[in-house]
Amino acid sequence: MKRERKGQIIAGIILIIIGISISGIRLIAGFHQNSFLLLLGGLFIAAYFYKDSYGLLIPGCIIFGLGFSSTKFGIAGNYSQFNTLGLGLGFIGIFVIDLLNKGKTHWWPLIPGGILVMAGLSSSPFQLWRYFHIGWPILVILLGLWIIGESTGLLKKKHKDNEDSNKID
Repeated sequence: MKRERKGQIIAGIILIIIGISISGIRLIAGFHQNSFLLLLGGLFIAAYFYKDSYGLLIPGCIIFGLGFSSTKFGIAGNYSQFNTLGLGLGFIGIFVIDLLNKGKTHWWPLIPGGILVMAGLSSSPFQLWRYFHIGWPILVILLGLWIIGESTGLLKKKHKDNEDSNKID
């Protein structure tokens, strides 16, 4: 199947899923501005698949993430931190959707996405900030070890040894 035709089919499926989802939200919570954000973001994402244009995916995921995070499903309550979390998930969604669609993508959405997800989780009502307060130095240490391992060739050497042992068998 041609790539263009595949994108059009995926765009149609996305519009159907968004229509069903918004209908369900309207039945449960009524029509709110978040329903409009979900629809608008979904339209941008569908247009991304239809036109294969990266510029349409960026606002689509960000708007959809904000719309999804502002829905009131009971557990979210009125916590504004979920908006931060939804915005971060929208950025990560840019990376994931483009990677799944094209097999390669730009890595830049992971930076604001990761920062916003961490900020949203650390200030959420679940008080995950305690774990981040204790654990973030460990992540810095692991990153430093990984950089040293890559620059000295320790990580590559181990991988190369595994490939050589597989060739011998």
